[in-house]
Amino acid sequence: MRKLICFLLLSVMNLVSFGAETDKLPVMKVYFEGDITADMPYVNGTMTLTDTDDSVVELPAKFRTRGATARQYMCKPSLNIKLRTPDYTEEADSALLGMRSCSSWILDAMAIDRICMRNRVAFDIWNEFSRLPYDTQFGGRNGTEGKFVELYINDQYFGIYCLSDRINRKLLDLKKVQEKEDGSVVIRGALYKSGTQDILNQNEPSYSEDSSACVVAWHDAWELTYPDEYGGLQAWKPLQDAIQNGHDKNYVKKYFFLENLADYHLFIMALCIVDNWGNKNRFLSVRNTTKNIDDSDPTEANRRRFVITPWDLDTSFGGSFDGTLYDGNYTVWPVNVLSKNAPFPISPIISDAEYNKILKQRWIEGRQGPFSIPSVFSKLEKYRNLFILSGAWQRMTNHFDKKRSRPMYIQDLAREISFIEQWYVDRFLEMDDYFGIPRTQELEDGIDKTYKPYQSPESYDLSGRKVNALTKKGIYITNGKKVVL
Repeated sequence: MRKLICFLLLSVMNLVSFGAETDKLPVMKVYFEGDITADMPYVNGTMTLTDTDDSVVELPAKFRTRGATARQYMCKPSLNIKLRTPDYTEEADSALLGMRSCSSWILDAMAIDRICMRNRVAFDIWNEFSRLPYDTQFGGRNGTEGKFVELYINDQYFGIYCLSDRINRKLLDLKKVQEKEDGSVVIRGALYKSGTQDILNQNEPSYSEDSSACVVAWHDAWELTYPDEYGGLQAWKPLQDAIQNGHDKNYVKKYFFLENLADYHLFIMALCIVDNWGNKNRFLSVRNTTKNIDDSDPTEANRRRFVITPWDLDTSFGGSFDGTLYDGNYTVWPVNVLSKNAPFPISPIISDAEYNKILKQRWIEGRQGPFSIPSVFSKLEKYRNLFILSGAWQRMTNHFDKKRSRPMYIQDLAREISFIEQWYVDRFLEMDDYFGIPRTQELEDGIDKTYKPYQSPESYDLSGRKVNALTKKGIYITNGKKVVL
């Protein structure tokens, strides 16, 4: 016992003497007047963000609750953030936690995701695997970037959130609206988001009152994300034409990037993101709708093509839309079923030889990189370790355990991640089978070495006593690292 106590004390001393920082999350505190409600419009307030190096940023901002599903969990609400000038009259860009400078941000509560990381891990994989088919100042990134924080709203603790940027015109390098001297405008870049509740009757084509939302076809509704202030036929016609002609294979091959579609197709299949396999949770964008798709210059013609961008990936890795699947019980939609029931714009080219050649080649490349078992495991385990060793997971579960109204979460995060990793091993092999990639001893050996069965982390207090659960404030040693509650 004395040796154990000495080891624990030396571990803490080494952390201090060598300047090694313990794992911790940035802390964000937002303040505004009044209570937070599901239908809360944008209200003025301030946000204070303390990074892990103790640097502090304080900025004026507007806040609003967001998300149709998220608004059902006001015990842990998601928020939109708009950074503003001190008088709140104009937007103000800021680079938060080292991410790109912008004025509009999301605080994702992940209230239905029991591990609070599915959306982030999936986007990390997507960003590594698939880039825009053209250069941008952000390296062709075609998905969100995010960092985890612990959030306080009006000094009340709400747990782990993901602060992320948005899919917008600037990220995708879409051309701005051109305003003419006569007051008219020319819509150039366009960004559409599938799925909206702004129009209740979606049985026939229609517009919302301000034309910022449109039912393009039966129960196929979209939001005009950019330029949202110029809704109307000019803005909506490119999407309307695409959906009207989307059954034609030649139209799809002409107006879309096949590799971009293949990447999205594989992404949904490999991570089993069933809630996104239809007419919701994705963006379509066009860099410049005024360009001629038949231009002899391919670069100019490509500016008129559509790009698909994923969104809202909470149901990845076998998750469910309501958080009811966990503890080894996950969604297992077969790979071949997802592939054969592909939605627009993939459905017309599902049997096309050129497309299927691209699809298989992209899986061969992805399975050795971002979709490889070690790569996926490393992302899951990075956030698992961050949540546990920072003490944030225990703080959050301790907090909500005392509440009557709770979001979805799991007590033993490490155990749950272990189950999800085993799920992904099975999914990876199913993907290989689908594409006819033979099982090899080398692959089997690699999986055996990569996958480690779950082992419960051991925690001790500073007196060397083993602790089964971290429920009280204090300093603990978990797997050789300091945890402060």
